[in-house]
Amino acid sequence: MELRVALTRFLLLLGRAMRLRCPRCGKGKLYSHGYTMYERCAVCGWVFEREEGYWTGAMAVNLVATEIVVAVVVIPLAALQVPPLPLYGLGIPFTILLPILGYRHSKSVWMAIDFMIHPTDLW
Repeated sequence: MELRVALTRFLLLLGRAMRLRCPRCGKGKLYSHGYTMYERCAVCGWVFEREEGYWTGAMAVNLVATEIVVAVVVIPLAALQVPPLPLYGLGIPFTILLPILGYRHSKSVWMAIDFMIHPTDLW
């Protein structure tokens, strides 16, 4: 039963992260516009940046996600002996664009991971 509760909680927090919502209450928005993040949740008041250097984990999430996507695309093509130029044509733009496109979600996923490890009273 414990595993079921943990899995349900993980999926709930992951869903909130994908919708760019507060991991604590699930209602407040994380971003006002573009890449500008609110300081705290408008609904529950939870402060998003917990401490200095907090977003280092988000950078790691972004890096790992980018590496996985590039590897899933490029390695099978390399195994099929696709010439190097098309591989570079896919691999290089992916490694540049994916971290930019995934920036907001990587911060959101990092907050969800942190909230799962260090939950607060509102749940």
